[in-house]
Amino acid sequence: MQQSFRDIEHAGWREKAGAYDDWFAKITSQAIEPLLRSLGDNLQNARLLDVCTGTGHLAGAAAKRGAVAEGLDFAEEMIAKARSNYPTVTSRTGDAEQLPYDSNGFDFVVCAFGLLHFADADRAIAEAARVLRPGGRYAFTVWCGPDQGNEFFQILTAAIQAHGSPDVALPAGPPLFRFADAKEAARTLESSGFSNVRTTVLKLTWHAERSQDLLELIYKSIVRAPILIETQPPETRAAIRSAIVRSAERRRRDGMIRIGFPASLTVACKNW
Repeated sequence: MQQSFRDIEHAGWREKAGAYDDWFAKITSQAIEPLLRSLGDNLQNARLLDVCTGTGHLAGAAAKRGAVAEGLDFAEEMIAKARSNYPTVTSRTGDAEQLPYDSNGFDFVVCAFGLLHFADADRAIAEAARVLRPGGRYAFTVWCGPDQGNEFFQILTAAIQAHGSPDVALPAGPPLFRFADAKEAARTLESSGFSNVRTTVLKLTWHAERSQDLLELIYKSIVRAPILIETQPPETRAAIRSAIVRSAERRRRDGMIRIGFPASLTVACKNW
C-alpha cells in the first residue's frame, strides 16, 4: 500500500528530529524574532500556541518574552526534543488539522514553516482561527520560491532538472510555495475569517565552510528532497548530488558559502 503525503511527512520528521537543531534550525531560527515582533510589543501573560513547534525554539522564545506558550507537533521525537530544550514549556503531540483545544482560547497562534507540510493547509488555517479568541493574531512563515530569490530551491531544482526527473513515485503534495504568494495568503486567510493581512519577506541565509554541507543539510534535516533524489537511478543520483555541491561552491565568498533562504512572513487578525 502506497504511503500518503501525511505518512511520509510524519515518518520523515520523526527520523530527522535528532539532527534538526544542528542543521536546519540554524536557518529557521532566524525567523523567530521577526515573527514574534509581528504579534505586537507585549506578549506578557498572553496564551500562545506554536503549531509545528518542532524542537521548540519559537515557543521557548515566546515564553522568555512572558507568554504562556505551548507547542504542538505531530512528530513524537520532535516533541521529545522540544521538552528537552525547554522543560518549562508545555509541548504535546497533536494534529494541526484537528487541534486538541477548545475554541477561542488563545491570544496568538503561530506556525513557522509548517503550512507546506500539511495535506490540508486550509483546514489547518481554519483550525487556527477556531482556537483564537476574537481579535487574536495568527502569524506564519513559509519559504519563498526559486522565482522569489530562494537560492536553495534554485540549486535543488536546477540539479534535478539537469540530471534527473521530478516525476518520481511520490504521493502528490500541496503546492510548495502557495502561501509565499501574498495575494493567495490573503485570500485564504480572509476566507477563514481573518483581516488586516500583512506579508513581508525575511532575508534568511544559510552559511557553511564546506560545499558538501549543503548535501548534509538536505539529507539530515529535510524530508522530501532526499526521497526525490534517492528515487532516481544510481548514476542520476550521483550527478544530482555533484551538481548541488558544485552550485554551493560557486557561492563561496571570502571563504564562506552563503545561500539565500528568503521566507515570507504573514500575520493577520481574527475578526469574529
